[in-house]
Amino acid sequence: MADELITLIPAGPEDVAGIVDLCLSVERQHEAYWPLRWQLRGDLGPRYHRWLESNLAAPRWLILCAKAGTSAAAAPSLVGVLVAAIQEEIPIYSYREYAFIHDMAVVVEYRRRGVANQLLQEARRWAGEKGVNQIRAMVAVKNDAASKLFGHAGYRATYQEMVQSIGDLGEAALTFSFLSHRRGSGGRAVPGGNGRGF
Repeated sequence: MADELITLIPAGPEDVAGIVDLCLSVERQHEAYWPLRWQLRGDLGPRYHRWLESNLAAPRWLILCAKAGTSAAAAPSLVGVLVAAIQEEIPIYSYREYAFIHDMAVVVEYRRRGVANQLLQEARRWAGEKGVNQIRAMVAVKNDAASKLFGHAGYRATYQEMVQSIGDLGEAALTFSFLSHRRGSGGRAVPGGNGRGF
């Protein structure tokens, strides 16, 4: 392992099955954090395979493999992957598009050897060539290692996704009532409904 050369190359059709296996390990990790948010479909493998294949040659997609090998004679093995795309932004900001990392995974034995950093650097270079001014990623709150990795690579936390199970709603949930305009109020909003308006 010490004398292996890590090479970054665009994924080809022959890489898709290995990429799916590697990325599914991350998806299963997410599902273990909280199934409500990341509950996987039973047929996720074939779906993910089709999704990757359909985007392999797409110009606004980067599906990048990190491969390790010791010599030109031996076939290099897949040790990491990054999947990114150029996304459209909602039309309220001064920019129209950004790059987004959908998935990134590195084989356990190759972690802490710079593979993820190489993938992130290449993704940043690619995004710059596409003319966007930023590249984003979502990191699970419980994934400290990924948070540190992205932080060391120059990513900043900008917002936190908040999720609530609809099954959690009940009598103990806060109840808000909307302010309503009542006749005779002079156009002022007054509490309506149960009087707990704000």
